[in-house]
Amino acid sequence: MDAQEQLNRKYTNSSIYTSAFYADPDDALDNRAKLFEGLKSFTMNQHEDSPFCLQVMSTNSEINVMPLGLLDLEELKNYEQEQRRAKGLFQAGDEIPLVVKYIPHVKDEEVKQTVVTTTQELFADFNTAFPKVWAAVNDYLRDNQALLNAIEADLVADFADVYREYQANFTQMSASERQKALGFELKDEELDHFARYMADMHEVQAVIFSAAGFVKKELVGENTFQEVMNDNIRRSTFFWVLDNTFYEVLYYFLTHYGQENAKLAKHLRHQKATLISNMRNDAFERAQKELSAVDATTDFEKYFTDVYIPVAEQLAAEVDKFNGGTK
Repeated sequence: MDAQEQLNRKYTNSSIYTSAFYADPDDALDNRAKLFEGLKSFTMNQHEDSPFCLQVMSTNSEINVMPLGLLDLEELKNYEQEQRRAKGLFQAGDEIPLVVKYIPHVKDEEVKQTVVTTTQELFADFNTAFPKVWAAVNDYLRDNQALLNAIEADLVADFADVYREYQANFTQMSASERQKALGFELKDEELDHFARYMADMHEVQAVIFSAAGFVKKELVGENTFQEVMNDNIRRSTFFWVLDNTFYEVLYYFLTHYGQENAKLAKHLRHQKATLISNMRNDAFERAQKELSAVDATTDFEKYFTDVYIPVAEQLAAEVDKFNGGTK
């Protein structure tokens, strides 16, 4: 019996055991530990022929560790044919390959996967198999980080145009016109700093609206927020989007102001634990209010704006304080 038939017989009408964790882009050691714990738990609580998938959620992608062919038997069929061509009919073996699959959530980026070992080795010799899995997962996390860096670089590039536009508009106004338009006095010597601040918030708003749009279109659709939060998968995805949005805002400021200032970057990273904890608490409380509201319609652009603009304002203030009051 070949591996394809073996997998088909074992997995037909079987539940897939799943586990997942969020990969912190700043903490490879923690990611490795969570991957170790997740896979070790599978090997201790399941059998080698159990269908399973460990999902690593990251800022702009997901990484799945699973038997090859779990979701598409055609993949296993193609792999077996390649193995037989390379090794011969009687040398290919019937072990089920273990694959690490990388699925970017960015348009035009390629889905990739790597066969790292077999499910048999994972269960029989975990200490030998795990480093192979981690090596592939870590490589794909680096690919994900490159995607995040590219997105932030685009935002920083756009900042320059937006900043110049704000600066030109404010410069053309008299002091009284600025006060009437803004609702407060903006002195000439404060104009450049305020234009920078407004341009930063413009880029943050782009991140916020993108996240809100994803939730509205991909998670909610024709459903209500209450229905989304009652579904385990969609609820988990919603909280994954919350963490993603936080990191996209954080990395915007790290990219814009920390790339050429290592001390400032370190300072901003030191704020991360407090900021993300406060964000999660605020987001959860606001979600609870939405769920208990009589009106079932949720304005996700307002929800995300209310959660993340304070985060961005705090990061901007930290940049100001570190630079002595000016950016």
